[in-house]
Amino acid sequence: MLFSKPEHEEIMLPFIFIKDPDDLEAGVISIEAYGHIYEKKKYCFASYTLKNNKMYDNGDYEQMIGLLKNSADKMVKVILRIKKGIPKDFKIDVNSLAEAYGDERFKSLELVSWGFNDKSARELNS
Repeated sequence: MLFSKPEHEEIMLPFIFIKDPDDLEAGVISIEAYGHIYEKKKYCFASYTLKNNKMYDNGDYEQMIGLLKNSADKMVKVILRIKKGIPKDFKIDVNSLAEAYGDERFKSLELVSWGFNDKSARELNS
């Protein structure tokens, strides 16, 4: 078979909020889920903006950042795209992020950038 369809696998991973002054100024929320994926430590970095601009004006953005700063012991669903037995890409399920906090506002996140890395964004940015 010349072309094989990618498979998808869902896993739950812990995550952290990535505090970046440039992101905060631009209204971006960045998180990083991490863990052993197929026996290798991987970091699933994702940056989001809010779909509704009014959420910046009414204080929702700041409140969401406040919740994210206290992410200890929280988990998020990560959907891996597997091709030929190797993880190639991922998607963080924002619905599971909303469930982790019991806050529907997290469903209003819109993905703007991502990285599937062997090192944490904190290491890469230092």
